[in-house]
Amino acid sequence: MDENGAISPRNDGWIVVKGARTHNLQNVDVSIPRGRFVVISGVSGSGKSSLAFDTLYAEGQRRYVESLSSYARQFLGQMKKPDCDSIEGLSPAISIDQKQGSHNPRSTVATTTEIQDYLRLLFARVGQPHCPECGDEVARRTVQEIVDDAVWRLEGHAIAIWSPVVRNRKGTHSDLFRQLSEQGYLNGKVNGREAEFEKPPELEKNLRHDIDVRIDRLRVGKSARQRLTEAVEAGLILGGGTVALESLESPKKGIELQEGSISLETDVGDTIPYSEEFACPTHGAFMPEMTPRVFSFNNPLGACPSCQGLGVHRAFSPTLVLNETRSVEEGCVKPFQSSMMAGWYRSQMRQVCDHYNISVDTPINELDDDGRDILLNGSGSTDINFIFESKKGSMYQMVKPWEGVFNRLKRTYQDTQSDRTRNRLQSFMTDEKCPDCNGEKLNPAVRAVTVGGVSLPNLSNCSVLEALAVVQTWGLGKPLSETWEKVGREPPDGPAISAAFPLIGRDIFIAREVLKEVESRLRFLALVGLDYLTLERRSNTLSGGESQRIRLATQIGTRLTGVTYVLDEPSIGLHARDNERLLSTLRELCDLGNTLLVVEHDEATLRQADWLIDLGPGAGKEGGKLLVSGPLEDLLEHGESVTGAYLAGRREIPIPANRIEPNGEWLTVHGATLNNLKSIDAKFPLGCMVAVTGVSGSGKSSLVSDILAPVLLRDLNGSESSPGAHEKVSGADEIDKVIVIDQSPIGRTPRSNAATYTGAFDGIRKLFSETTLSRERGYKPGHFSFNVRGGRCEACKGAGAVKMEMHFLADVWVTCDICSGTRYTRETLEVTWKGRTIHDVLEMSAAEGAIFFASHSKIHRILQTIVDVGLGYIRLGQPATTLSGGEAQRVKLATQLHRPANRHTVYLLDEPTTGLALSDVQQLIEVLHRIRSNGHTVIIIEHHMDVIKSADWIVDLGPEGGEGGGEIVAQGTPEEISNHPTSYTGHHLQTVV
Repeated sequence: MDENGAISPRNDGWIVVKGARTHNLQNVDVSIPRGRFVVISGVSGSGKSSLAFDTLYAEGQRRYVESLSSYARQFLGQMKKPDCDSIEGLSPAISIDQKQGSHNPRSTVATTTEIQDYLRLLFARVGQPHCPECGDEVARRTVQEIVDDAVWRLEGHAIAIWSPVVRNRKGTHSDLFRQLSEQGYLNGKVNGREAEFEKPPELEKNLRHDIDVRIDRLRVGKSARQRLTEAVEAGLILGGGTVALESLESPKKGIELQEGSISLETDVGDTIPYSEEFACPTHGAFMPEMTPRVFSFNNPLGACPSCQGLGVHRAFSPTLVLNETRSVEEGCVKPFQSSMMAGWYRSQMRQVCDHYNISVDTPINELDDDGRDILLNGSGSTDINFIFESKKGSMYQMVKPWEGVFNRLKRTYQDTQSDRTRNRLQSFMTDEKCPDCNGEKLNPAVRAVTVGGVSLPNLSNCSVLEALAVVQTWGLGKPLSETWEKVGREPPDGPAISAAFPLIGRDIFIAREVLKEVESRLRFLALVGLDYLTLERRSNTLSGGESQRIRLATQIGTRLTGVTYVLDEPSIGLHARDNERLLSTLRELCDLGNTLLVVEHDEATLRQADWLIDLGPGAGKEGGKLLVSGPLEDLLEHGESVTGAYLAGRREIPIPANRIEPNGEWLTVHGATLNNLKSIDAKFPLGCMVAVTGVSGSGKSSLVSDILAPVLLRDLNGSESSPGAHEKVSGADEIDKVIVIDQSPIGRTPRSNAATYTGAFDGIRKLFSETTLSRERGYKPGHFSFNVRGGRCEACKGAGAVKMEMHFLADVWVTCDICSGTRYTRETLEVTWKGRTIHDVLEMSAAEGAIFFASHSKIHRILQTIVDVGLGYIRLGQPATTLSGGEAQRVKLATQLHRPANRHTVYLLDEPTTGLALSDVQQLIEVLHRIRSNGHTVIIIEHHMDVIKSADWIVDLGPEGGEGGGEIVAQGTPEEISNHPTSYTGHHLQTVV
């Protein structure tokens, strides 16, 4: 602060933006202090992302890329220069948004944060290999160590020293036999049989062969030690680091053995392998060189050969394949029913049932175990006489075993050349753990390597907190109390933590710096509220908020300085309990000398900011103006700022005057055990608004999205969805329909928009086709579509712009010269309704459209619901790809709201407040209450305290995330939850109810 108490930049100057006009920004001039924590606020659609991402980040990235050579630029995505007069003082920019991370199934939490890279290095340098068969430690042996061990095991034995020169290699190997003979090696084994190399057997060149050279034969003893040493050395050279000693004859009677010798326990014929690399003396489990790549499941050297390092394989799911309540006669196998050969399959199954006296009219779930097993898995080697009659009446028969439903499906999937058939069968398959590696992704030899008592798969299966405790035990001997106080948690218990012991001596000397890097990354993950995630969790299963916070933790770990970070609502998906830790972590980024620009609605974050930029006052065309640029006090005193009004208490979201009490009808999930859920029974009162709460990772999504939603979709909507592990769901008889509204995109192409998705555009096109000019010209509704031939401009195919490839520069979308960006032909645009063309309508906001079509009830109802859910600012023709996850979810909600309601519908929503300012949250709550008041049930996963306090009923999970969660902490009204002594949600509710 300066001498007057005002916030000043941290001796870094200012970022000065002049004349920003990106999207709806209205010539904004703003100065932003560098090296500070700056929050950009405003109602939804006010221009926050346009300023932060599309102006500041875009220009920072563009300048950095332009500084590179033209060769380097061709590999990087170029960014369009934002519509702005000038930006001064901008440093290189890094964007951390809510987009889901990699869709690659090989990407995990550990790989994304670089923890995996450090762990691979650690295990390669200080890992202790073990034999995967017996668990004994495996070590590389020198010649002297091999000789010492041979004397210990084989003293007095007559032995042969073998050198494996060829293992499992194709060829005639005639040149090798000649070379061996010239070197004096005349005898050996070819494919396990004795052979003379001067007269070798003829080998088939296309088959694989093994060749062993006999280096020497001798009787082990003190007098033969030098000869044994020389033979071992020669064998190791010839065999590429590997040699084997075979006992040919036991010690002679009366021979005096050295004290401690175990040679009498060695049987004649035993062969003991030795290696300069890693090999178990008993099982010969040879290991490759210990390098970081060997510990990667993305490398063939380390990956499980069965699943190629994925940890899972696709298999047909009994739940998806079978209709358990149907019999063979009724068609109990779904893929067979949807096949063109349904009759053929049913005939086969009937004849199998006849052969084994299995009832064809009994539902498959009521058959005894033997009958069910025969139908599903086959008759083994037992032949069955199948007789078939063609449509023309000819008869033919086949005598063969019945292969079983699953084997038949598997064979069809593997053999078919039809993409249609393969895609159809894939819908009946799920990912199952690889049975060979048990989902651990690595081969047996790599899985058996340990560091400080813990293997790499064991560590990967740990949560962030467990892994942090293990790493600190390795380096310090025990978890560091200072770290755990900062994280706000106690060190957990777990098998990996119990097995871990401190590294000492050479190991800790080598590992110290690597452990420091791993620990810092784990600590940052814990501080941003991701302590419940396991290291092996796939990136494509993370929510947008989790992905963003992982990238945030990774950036802190890189410790860059002088960078402008642009973040999009980092508090999304985070419980109020964890928000304080997140804010302290964001502070660390600033303390490193970086500028933090955060688009955020969260009240705690707004109050913590060094500098606030508030845009508004409204959304769309009514926004885009700079209201406040300064400290919190300026925002609180500003009369036009909606954000300031809520923060100052001039406006607030009221507590519902009357909550709807449960009427005795309940939707109950019994015995839920999916993921970390601990066999819980969760009750949801029908006809109420229910909030499912709890800290991140407590099991909310597992309960609602992975169990309840699939069950209701399957039972009520006829979906093929497969629910997670649970006993049963009761109370669904009272429900007619379920609607699941998540944050997945509403369209994958720019041609999809809110008007087409909600169905409003169908009515609009029909309206234009009914005008006098359209009827005269014979224009049908399809003529006004920009997706098909007819009325669209064919020069740009209805896109309004044409892409020009610039090769070394970014591809440029140039406004179409023919239609001038209107998407339609001149003749089509001559048709107007109330003086507006179809292009003019697509350029309207939803709010403008609702007023414009007020006289057309169907179109007005659809557009008004879009306004009601807080999206009045989006253009009707705005591409769906530009909508955020929260906006996409609310478009889906609007689509369902305008449709005629069923008698009783259950709405399932996942954090609908994403991207909403406080005023928009109030509007959303009113919509949800309206749904509930119409007799429907609303179940919401939510962290926003204003939504939670507005619910009629709360199901609070926890108490912690991950293994520390999965239990029901409390169920009841917001008032009851707020008084619960151990509920984190209740603790924070006390401030708002």
